[in-house]
Amino acid sequence: MFTLNTLRSKNKDMNKDIFSVIPAKAGIQSILKQLKKRKTFSLQADGNSMLPLLHPKDQVFYKKIRFSKIKTNDLVFVFQKTQPFTHRVIYKTDKYLITKGDNNLESDGKIYPQQIVGKITSVRRKNKIIDPEMLYLIQSSLYFKEIVKIIEAFEKNKVSYVFLKGLPVHLYYEKIHPRRLYLDADVLVDKAHYKTAVEILTKFGYKSTDSSLSPTQKKLKNKTVEISFYKLVNGFPVIFDVHLEPAFMMTQIGNLEALYPQKLIDKLTNEFLKNKQQLTINNQQFSILSPPNLIIYLALHFFHHNFRGAFRLDFLDKVIRKCHPELVSGSRNKFGMTGWEQITQKINRYHLQNFVSPVFRLLKKYYNTPLPVPFLKTMEQFNNLTMKQYLKINIFNDELRTSAGVRRFFLLFSLSPFPIFKKILVFFNPQVIYLIVFILNSKLKMLLKNVLNRFILNL
Repeated sequence: MFTLNTLRSKNKDMNKDIFSVIPAKAGIQSILKQLKKRKTFSLQADGNSMLPLLHPKDQVFYKKIRFSKIKTNDLVFVFQKTQPFTHRVIYKTDKYLITKGDNNLESDGKIYPQQIVGKITSVRRKNKIIDPEMLYLIQSSLYFKEIVKIIEAFEKNKVSYVFLKGLPVHLYYEKIHPRRLYLDADVLVDKAHYKTAVEILTKFGYKSTDSSLSPTQKKLKNKTVEISFYKLVNGFPVIFDVHLEPAFMMTQIGNLEALYPQKLIDKLTNEFLKNKQQLTINNQQFSILSPPNLIIYLALHFFHHNFRGAFRLDFLDKVIRKCHPELVSGSRNKFGMTGWEQITQKINRYHLQNFVSPVFRLLKKYYNTPLPVPFLKTMEQFNNLTMKQYLKINIFNDELRTSAGVRRFFLLFSLSPFPIFKKILVFFNPQVIYLIVFILNSKLKMLLKNVLNRFILNL
């Protein structure tokens, strides 16, 4: 067992967990050699990069692990140049992996086998031992019980619903609970049954959350896309995102008819609610999207997040791999179309090509997902130069809420299926005008605050 103290880093990213081994005068390479000699060791956490899983001053226990045994979502202790930290594995190839702090916006780049020291086995916090794997299982167990209660009430009251994503979908396609802490389950509900769904959630102690930027923005918004309902269960947040339509546009803005027709969104909503698949988990039935619809929705969901979040793309890859044999040569619909032909037809019918084409190209680039060549050819919406631009997107980084919203708007504008003369009309939308003014005003206030702080410091 090592005796440890904490060493401050001069690195700009102060969110990384920094560790040192006594004696303090020992060099980084010397420390690395000492740690690699041991099968197990413990370190004291410092920093906020892994909140809420790891807290400052937690005692973290590790064991040595071979590179070949490391899996996505493992928590590993690595040295990057002279910087030691513990972060989550979010992507892995045969030659390297990529890590990221759960509470960080940016990933750490490529981590090679020789940089990896060990993997977390447990955490001691205030004399309590916490096993991260057990924590994930506890959260999923609590979530599952809550989902069962809500779905039973939905079915009893004849609420038409379908899971867009969330725990039931994950359990069905991965056969194991998520190995990370997660936030919500997305449920699409028929608009005619929305009031009943809200009453049920309220009865079970859930409270709606208001994500509006301001009272004015809330007043200007001319339609509701989704509402989040929140409840704490044994210390874990359980969130249901109730959707009235598949959310791939701007949830902070209502109708954006100048970029995508509402009538197609309504038709897609009916398509999702009509074509479901029933599955049974632990003797409980759930309605989830049919495989073609699920693949389309997950692609749209990744687009909605500005083509970011490797875990989203990773799950879509797993869904496609599980469904691929059936999609290629399995049962056909009444028109004799295979699953992939149905996916192609629906993407074309709803004019979604521009939104999802980069998603499937990114899947091929990072996961070598088994996508049929004819299908990929139908997704060729852009010239090589434009597609290269989207393929350069860093799928491993996240964005601040405002920055993500601005980028999402410009992606919608550039990828909208409408001609430019119609798209330009979006800037006459009162909601868009208000949000532009709101964001510029916020940026100006921040700039003035920074200038004022610098002026005060120089006095």
